[in-house]
Amino acid sequence: MASTKVTTATKLTATTLPATGQTTEKSRSVEVNTTDVEQPVLAGDLARRVSHRRNELGLSTEELARRAGVDAWFLAYFEQSSDTTLTGGALLRVATALETTPMALEGGGVDHAPGGGHAGSHPVLEDLTLEQCEDHLAGGGIGRIVFSGSSGPAAYPVNFIYTNGSVVFRTSEAMGRKITGVVAFEVDHIDEAMSEGWSVLVRGYTRLIEESAERLEVAKLDLEPWAGGARLTLVGITPTEMTGRVIFAGPSSR
Repeated sequence: MASTKVTTATKLTATTLPATGQTTEKSRSVEVNTTDVEQPVLAGDLARRVSHRRNELGLSTEELARRAGVDAWFLAYFEQSSDTTLTGGALLRVATALETTPMALEGGGVDHAPGGGHAGSHPVLEDLTLEQCEDHLAGGGIGRIVFSGSSGPAAYPVNFIYTNGSVVFRTSEAMGRKITGVVAFEVDHIDEAMSEGWSVLVRGYTRLIEESAERLEVAKLDLEPWAGGARLTLVGITPTEMTGRVIFAGPSSR
């Protein structure tokens, strides 16, 4: 039988003082149960990025801890843990020591598609109701417009909003002329750490938004294409069908 040891690690966090706006660091003890037999542990996304970047630089855990001014034991535990994180000043110091940024460590990179992990435990796949689909669309963000172009089906990511029952996005005049007739629009969100997520699919007809009153209403909303440039053509999608699915971790079958 494996023996259990209780070890105390230090977790660093940052606290902002309301009166001065200054940030101070404090630590708290975290009791961690470990065993003499090595157990398989799925590390969290942040931990995996820290470990990957540390290996890229050829640093040991102790060297990174020394550079960042954090406890070496806690850092080693953090890199193997799925439920431990770095916050505030600790994350900033680790990022600086790794010659990167907190945003990059938290997944700000755009060089790979999401969802490369493994399936979660006891995954459950369910259909979304119409109300749930609209709730997800209401948050806006980035979705994919799918239409038939001159050379076949095409899909492009666009920043969108959902207002008055329509999906609305801005594009160039040339692209606006191509996106006509029946289209599809898809938006989703993926939690890689939990292997969970949802997706919504809208089918409908496009229309150009040209009336001044409606354009003024849209102008009041937060719709700014990331692509930049002169994208003044407003396109609306009037849904004829809206479906969605969600995948989440269900209860254990035991």
